[in-house]
Order: sequence, then C-alpha cells, then structure tokens
Amino acid sequence: QSRGRTGRYLELQAGKASLNVLRMAKPGLMYELRDLLEKARKDGVPAAKDHITLEDDGHKPVRLRVEVVPFATPARDQRNYLVLFEEETGQELDRAEKQTPARPVGTRDQRATQLQMEQLKQELGATKEYLQSIIESQEATNEELQSANEEIQSGNEELQSTNEELQTSKEELESANEELNTVNEEIQSRNQQLAQLSSDLMNLLNSATIPMIMLGQDLRIRRYTPEAEKALGFSESDVGKTLTHIPLAIDLPLLERWMLDVIRDVTPHNEQVRAHDGKWYKLRITPYRTLENKIDGVVITLLDISDVVERDMGGKDSRSKRA
Repeated sequence: QSRGRTGRYLELQAGKASLNVLRMAKPGLMYELRDLLEKARKDGVPAAKDHITLEDDGHKPVRLRVEVVPFATPARDQRNYLVLFEEETGQELDRAEKQTPARPVGTRDQRATQLQMEQLKQELGATKEYLQSIIESQEATNEELQSANEEIQSGNEELQSTNEELQTSKEELESANEELNTVNEEIQSRNQQLAQLSSDLMNLLNSATIPMIMLGQDLRIRRYTPEAEKALGFSESDVGKTLTHIPLAIDLPLLERWMLDVIRDVTPHNEQVRAHDGKWYKLRITPYRTLENKIDGVVITLLDISDVVERDMGGKDSRSKRA
C-alpha cells in the first residue's frame, strides 16, 4: 500500500511491471533505501538516514529523510516494512548547509557535476555498506551451512551405525531361522516316527489274537486288542474309564488290589479266572514300563486255558470214580 504523493520518490520502470520498491526507487535513492531495508531486516528496529540528495524531474536537488519501520500483523507472522519519505524543511536545509563545508560557487554545469558527484559518493557509500552486510550475512550463512553439514555427517554416522546393527541383527535372525528350520525338520522327522510307531502299535494290537489291555497308573483303559473287548465285555466307549468301574464278563473282585500290588512291587501277578460263559482264562498282570524305565501302569493279558482245565477236571472225575 502507499499513502501520500510517492511519485517524486518511486515510479514504475520501463519493461515488465514490478512493485519491488527497490526497482521503483528513483536514481540516487535505491542504494540508500536498500541499505535501510537491510538494516531494519537484520536488527528488527527502525532505521533512518538524513540528508539524502535526490533530483526531481526538473533536476532540482531535494534532500530527504528516509525511515524504514519493521512491523508484523497479528494475522500473519511475516514481517512487513513501512517506508517513510520526508523532505527536509528550510531550517533543516540551512542546518545541513552550515554543517557542509563551503564550496566555491561555480557555473550551473559545475553545480550539476558537483551534485552528481555527491550522489555518486552517497551511492558508493551505500553500496559498500550493503556489500558489507551481504558479506556478513554470507559468513553467517556459511557457518549455519557448516553446522548443518556437521549435523548431517553425524546423522550419516548414526545411520551407518544403525545400518550395521541392523545387518548384525539380520545375520542373527538368519542364523536363528536356520536353527529353527533344523529343529522343525527334526520335529517333523520325530512326528513321522511317532506316527509310524502309532500305526505299528495299532496294527499289532488289531492283529493280536490274545486279549490284552493297557492301563495307566489311574487304572484307566488306554489301549486294548479286539479279543479283549470280546472276552471282558466292554466297548470302545469305555476307553478312558477305570476298568474296575465297568461291568465285566468275568468276576474279578480283587482285580484293583492285584493291579495296585503290581505297580507297587513291580512284580507280575498271575491268576486263574472263569468267565460267565464258562471259559477259563489265565489272567496275567505285568508292569507297564516306559522308555525311561518308569512304571506307568499295567498290562493285562488273558490266555484261554479252558481245554487244559477241562482235561484236568476230567482226569480228577475218572480217578474219583475208580476210587
């Protein structure tokens, strides 16, 4: 924005239109104005300069006081600048002339040349100050860039260290993965072996023609042969139940005591028993041993001895009749 008559100090230049205040400044004013703007931007306080000589369109010298005031609006964080142009009054000009050493009066051309010389000196001084400020700003920028470069190098070193740690972790994970693959292969191999053993045991039990039952330490049924199911009269639904709590086809009132004695004494026990259908069996109870040689239940087998018992009983009857 602009207020007042600024045409004596600012004007649009030929060519592409620009509202840059430095490009719009008239000759003799641009360098001074640039220096004041730089000071205000750098220090953040108003900057001013008196006795700036400026020629108007009629080549009449004018002395100005130029002041640049930085300010910021609440709605925006960006800093703005207020540029004030104030022409010096007669008293101020007289005071300036008294402070300026007297020069001999010459012709009009001499005065114009002298005025141009003064303007050039002012511009040269302003340019020197502006260049000095640029050098200082460049040095500060270089220091900031140097500091940023050091931070970047430090960050690169940290990233390199992190990368090495990640690489080490990757190698450890790969090693652990290989170990897990090896363990997995071993487990799969053992599972296959266990499956094979289970299949072998199942086929062995199904192929056996002898009644056989495997019980745990709690006397619950684990496995049995089909002949045991026929001889003792239990069914597949009884697996997991305590054998002494199931009605059996053979009266065995002391069976629980016999089994507990075998587990305690680790000694086989034999008995001769008779089924409800009249068959005679030799009941054999042996300890169930694990691979670690621990007693983990009992194994009951039944051997059909009906023919032997009948022959013995027949022989006894014959001897009693002879007697």
